[in-house]
Amino acid sequence: MIGYAAIFMALVTTGIATFCYLNAHMASSTRRSAPRLSGSRDKGLFYYRLSALFIVITALYLFYIIVNDQFQFAYVFGYSSRDLSLIYKLSAFWAGQEGSFLLWALFHVGFGLVLARKKQPCAMAVYAGIQIMLLSILLVKSPFMMLAEPRADGFGLNPLLQDPWMVVHPPVLFLGYAGLAVPFACAIDGIMTGRHKNWVSQALPWALFAWAALGAGIFLGGFWAYKVLGWGGYWGWDPVENSSLVPWLATGAMVHLLLLARVRLAAVKPAGFAALFTFVLVMYGTFLTRSGMLSDFSVHSYSDEGVGGILASFVLLTAVSALSILIIRWPSLPEGELYPAVKSREFFLAATAIIFTALGIIVLVGMSTPLVGMLLGNPQNVSTAFYNTTTLPLTAALVLLLAVGSLVGWGEDSSRLFARYRWIAGIAVIAVGLAAAGGIRQLIALVTVGLAAAIVVVSIVAVRNKKMSHGAGLTHIGLAITLIGILFSSLASQSVYVSFQQGESQEVFGTNFTYTGTRLDPEGQGFYQSFSLAGEANTVLEPYTKLNKEGRPAAREPGIYRMAAADIYLAPAMQQEEISSKEMTLHKEEQKQEAGLTVKFIRYGMSGNGTGGDVRVYALLAVTKDGNTEEARPELLSRNGQMIPAPFKVFGQYELRLTAVSMKDGTATVGIKDLTAPPEQPRIDVEISRKPLINLVWLGTVFITVGTIWAGVNHIEKRGKFT
Repeated sequence: MIGYAAIFMALVTTGIATFCYLNAHMASSTRRSAPRLSGSRDKGLFYYRLSALFIVITALYLFYIIVNDQFQFAYVFGYSSRDLSLIYKLSAFWAGQEGSFLLWALFHVGFGLVLARKKQPCAMAVYAGIQIMLLSILLVKSPFMMLAEPRADGFGLNPLLQDPWMVVHPPVLFLGYAGLAVPFACAIDGIMTGRHKNWVSQALPWALFAWAALGAGIFLGGFWAYKVLGWGGYWGWDPVENSSLVPWLATGAMVHLLLLARVRLAAVKPAGFAALFTFVLVMYGTFLTRSGMLSDFSVHSYSDEGVGGILASFVLLTAVSALSILIIRWPSLPEGELYPAVKSREFFLAATAIIFTALGIIVLVGMSTPLVGMLLGNPQNVSTAFYNTTTLPLTAALVLLLAVGSLVGWGEDSSRLFARYRWIAGIAVIAVGLAAAGGIRQLIALVTVGLAAAIVVVSIVAVRNKKMSHGAGLTHIGLAITLIGILFSSLASQSVYVSFQQGESQEVFGTNFTYTGTRLDPEGQGFYQSFSLAGEANTVLEPYTKLNKEGRPAAREPGIYRMAAADIYLAPAMQQEEISSKEMTLHKEEQKQEAGLTVKFIRYGMSGNGTGGDVRVYALLAVTKDGNTEEARPELLSRNGQMIPAPFKVFGQYELRLTAVSMKDGTATVGIKDLTAPPEQPRIDVEISRKPLINLVWLGTVFITVGTIWAGVNHIEKRGKFT
């Protein structure tokens, strides 16, 4: 009852705080007495802090019951077990729907305590209202539901999730989701009160922080997929992956519009729209991934667990409320021109925001296709080719804007920039040539690589000339490096399938690979398959196969040999190990020798009529070994439309299996297996890939994250504090 009571009390106190903040906002907007305004605001803060205490108690209690193996709770039984290490019991906290919503609420209330210091009752009323939604979901779908009967042990965490990145990836994503609620609340406060410069300045650091967190979460997920899943990629345009990418793209548009709104109040309208609907997109993505709508289209999606309806209502409530406020207050919002001239920093900021928006709309349409199709009675998903074809031209346009716009100043820039920096175009041309030599053949991709190389140089020049902050410059450089890595590692990648026998060596991509065998995990949770690479300082790659509790393969981690220019990526398939079987086809009265046996085909026959039992086709054989003869009668059973062999054993060590009978030709095909013979050496099928410049993807994403945080810190310092 402790968990339920804590959630309920958090919901009640959040509701009271919301009412108090609304009352304070009404007092402020109607210019009523200062004591009433101050009193309502102080009460709101008190109850909001009290709600924070109850949410912390809820989170601590969930962690307590997980660590102490309280398997009478359905959530603990479903995601934890006694043999799970402490670090993965921590991961079990957010492995399921209920725990992840609690983690979101925990981050949300933490940011709310920071936001409350600003003493803006309207913003806090909105922010607390969002918290009511999260707590309502937790009350409906609680992590403290009890099982009908206590269990001695839990089902455990999915072996695929038993990875150190599971400790980091989800929390970082939810930091981004929670952070995007702050610009949403600030925008409504500014739109309602008319304090436009204030809300823009206040929302910008939060937007940058949320952008960095959400981006870092996406990047970590991509690295996790590349390192663990063994399919060779890091992004598959999965609908659930896209549900995080769309808010990230929308936040990119919002950040650039907020930067523009600092100098052009006319940008407040699009900036407000972006701030409001970026968070609406977060709610919409949550609905898609947790309502079961994508369960047939994504390996990441949750099944329908009874929260789809309430999530859909919250999405509609948030979207309709935000749109209504915009429509009502639209005439009172600042008007004017967004930019004074095409050759101005303002124009390039606006154009960049438009490209981010267009990219977001394309991905939004693609990820929503299953939902739309379901409503029309024909659920389906779009292919990855749709995303690749539509986003690449827009990405080229984006890098063009960044390459040119970073050097342009505010206002109408009359300087001869292009004449002064035309040497940068030469660098772009050289990069295009290198990309073509490296295996990229698509024209748009080549142009994108050239422009991305130009961005690196342009950003350094812009920072040195103080036309761009260090954080923004690092972010732009990171984006350029990431794009170069993505294009090379996807378009210039090479893959071959090779079959290995233990001890066998084969040369692939100029490297000699030798399969040295299999060894068990010392903890008994899986096995390694070892490959040595000749000429690479005796490097050994050991792809790892995790086993579930039944001893079956549950997840496969590839072997990766990292080099500066490329990764060698080795992903084995299932090991094949069978005792060999020799086959012979015989006519009636014909005899043949195989595996030390002489087999003579006497006749075939049939039993059963198919109405009350199985139809059986048999072959009568005379089998001779060392002068001794035994009669054998292997059969084929017709069951449910399938022919199933029923083997027959002779001389205590040979198994004869009838595999085919041709009544037209009068032949029988028989397989012979010596059960005492050692099995053939196991063979495994391996996909070996060479992924050029893939490490630029990881390096670039680090630069993006660090640069965005750096830019956010700079804006915090300009305001004096993070509020």
